[in-house]
Amino acid sequence: MRTSRRLLRAGLAGLVLLSLLTAMPSAATATDTGIGHATSFAYLGFDVSWPNCNQSLPGGRDFAVVGVTGGRAFTANPCLVSQFAIARRTGLAELYMNIGTPAGASAGMGRTGPAGTCSTTRLWCRSYNYGYNAARAAWSFAVSRLGSGAYAPRWWLDVELNGNWTRSTSVNAAAVAGALRYLAGRVRVGVYSTSYQWRTIAGSYRPRVAVWYATVHTTAQLALEHCAASWGFTGGPVKIVQYSWGSVDADVLC
Repeated sequence: MRTSRRLLRAGLAGLVLLSLLTAMPSAATATDTGIGHATSFAYLGFDVSWPNCNQSLPGGRDFAVVGVTGGRAFTANPCLVSQFAIARRTGLAELYMNIGTPAGASAGMGRTGPAGTCSTTRLWCRSYNYGYNAARAAWSFAVSRLGSGAYAPRWWLDVELNGNWTRSTSVNAAAVAGALRYLAGRVRVGVYSTSYQWRTIAGSYRPRVAVWYATVHTTAQLALEHCAASWGFTGGPVKIVQYSWGSVDADVLC
């Protein structure tokens, strides 16, 4: 998600997991010491994936989110097992996957699926199947590597402008809907994005799932402002807000 950070800084700078979440008090104030543990009821964590394979990951955090895929749908994070093992030590480890519409070598993965067999001109149909099949592939990979760990409290769909998307928001939304359909029968699901990116990609689609909001802030205190309901874009609540700290993305629970 580090690429998204660059996108946000360049174009969005002006726009201002999970059974335990409901039991945790709201963090109205926080004493932030980098991405370490914070006092005053702030629960801090980090998220990592394939770009962090050669990095030392922070310890002493309250939660972590690990990428299953390798930056695109139908790819794999080669460090999933080792990163998830570290994430589990926090006590609350979740997973995320990249999603997009049919493109490149994996474009054929949208031809068949729950929407039926789709011709090349039926873009919505192919996109829905593609999202569904991408989630199934990510799930199968996670189960093969993590076993029961794949049943994390929540999976997140990474919906960013640097993914493979069309100009049609309805076609793009179909890919997200397909992925949600596959995962929703197995785990709780949410979306990682920003209001601007979501509107640009998925338009008015409101699946009513949790939100993981990306920001360019560098402290938990500023990030917590995005926990407000007004920052939600799916019709669901904001549960996590991401901010930046050094070479690893930091996060705070709302």
